[in-house]
Amino acid sequence: MKLITRVATVALAAVALTSALQAAETNSASSDKNVKQPVAEVAATPMFTGTVTTGYDSMYNFRGVDWIPNKGIATLSFTPVWHITSNDALAIAFWSCVALGQNSPYNGNSYTELDVPISYTHTFGNLAVGCGYALYNYFNCGFPTEQGGISSYKPGGTGIQQEVNINANYTVKTGDVSWVPSIAYFYELGQAAPNNYASINAGSSFLSTALTVGVPLYKDIVSFNPNTQYNISFGYNNTASSQGASKLYGFNNWQVTAPVTWKVTSAISLTAYVAYTYQPDLYNTVALTAMPVNRFYGGASIGYSF
Repeated sequence: MKLITRVATVALAAVALTSALQAAETNSASSDKNVKQPVAEVAATPMFTGTVTTGYDSMYNFRGVDWIPNKGIATLSFTPVWHITSNDALAIAFWSCVALGQNSPYNGNSYTELDVPISYTHTFGNLAVGCGYALYNYFNCGFPTEQGGISSYKPGGTGIQQEVNINANYTVKTGDVSWVPSIAYFYELGQAAPNNYASINAGSSFLSTALTVGVPLYKDIVSFNPNTQYNISFGYNNTASSQGASKLYGFNNWQVTAPVTWKVTSAISLTAYVAYTYQPDLYNTVALTAMPVNRFYGGASIGYSF
């Protein structure tokens, strides 16, 4: 998935996975800070759980870049999770999106994407650490060239990209409010041979530091879960320049996402969010133009968990 804006889908899936593991750990008597206090019994975590989510994003913000300029996307994801132990889980997600409109004057078909991210998470009390792999498949990219026409290095407008990652987060609670600082590092492997279609610089990497706050607004039914990210590119994205794009090293973008979730039933939830991103000097690889410095966007989704 361009693991979101993906902001809504991937981030929420990761939080759900971590929360399930932390719940199993925190609710055990051995992990309680005051073992003299009675610990309420909780139902054991099922061996297999999962989520199905569909939604809309007015902007496809992938690591600071408006991936499909001036077009919204419709998304669909399916994320089964195997709870190997009470502290270990493996998630394999299937995430897809389609651009709502023609994404490029060089290609009459709508941009489409299918991603398969795989993630493993282990918890130590309130600390969760993980690693993962992601395969990205792009269809109808339609990237132009400086001379015009379809880019020669993307035959048929198709792209394949691979990356690995490591991540960690720590949960702190103050009353009913949770604070989850996190860090994730992504390393770009490049294209899957023999298809030389990758759109991100091979061998580059990306660092994301974030803070997510969980605020219950009404019992456990309505919650507010703002997230802020400070992201750094190590040759991952390109800069915008009148002399031509060059690899960006350093500050990539800062963004804030403010979602509100309504738990309609124990299995069905609705989420709506507004977001802002600040990205002073990025290059849009699809439109071959510089990104606006300030962007506001939003979206909504419906999810079913089992």
